[in-house]
Amino acid sequence: DAVNHMLLMAGESLVSDLDDNSGLDTETSLFVLNQFVRDFQLRGVANNKIIKKITLTTKGTIPINANALSVELISGQLSVDNYRIIGVLKGTGTNKYLWNVTDQTDQWDPSDEIRYELILSIPWEDMDTPVQRAILSSAARQYQLVTQGDTDADTYLRELEMYYQSKGKAADLDD
Repeated sequence: DAVNHMLLMAGESLVSDLDDNSGLDTETSLFVLNQFVRDFQLRGVANNKIIKKITLTTKGTIPINANALSVELISGQLSVDNYRIIGVLKGTGTNKYLWNVTDQTDQWDPSDEIRYELILSIPWEDMDTPVQRAILSSAARQYQLVTQGDTDADTYLRELEMYYQSKGKAADLDD
C-alpha cells in the first residue's frame, strides 16, 4: 500500500505485488521508502527507543541487539584519565557491541552500572499509523520530486507532509 501510494502521488501506475518484476518505478519507490523509514527511526520515536542497563562482573564486551540503529552511553562513566567515556554502536548484523570511543576499545571494566540508550529498527507493521503516515508523506514527496519534478504536485505533497509530520510527532509525544 505504501509503495502504491507513492506511485499514485507521482502519477504512476499501481502494482499488484513487489516480487515479480514489478519494475524500476516500484524498486525506486521502495528504496526511497526504506531510506525514509530508517531516517525517521534514527531520530527515535516512542516505540523504538529504550534504555538498558547492565552491570558487568568481569571485564568484557557489551553485546547490542542486532536490530539496533544507534546506541549512546548515558551513564557518565569516566576513563582512567578522568575523561567522560563516549560509547557508541559498532559492528554489523548479529555482531554489534558498545564501543568505548574515549579509550578505543570494546572491553568494559566492571562498574556499578552501565546505562545506554538504544534506538531500534522496527518493522513497518509495528509502527503506529500516524508515524507510518508521516514517513510515507515525506517519502512520497521525495519520490515525486526525483521521478517527476512537478512543482504543483510538490506544493500539494508539501502540505500533506507538514500535516502528517505534525500528526506523527504529536502521536509520538503523546506516547
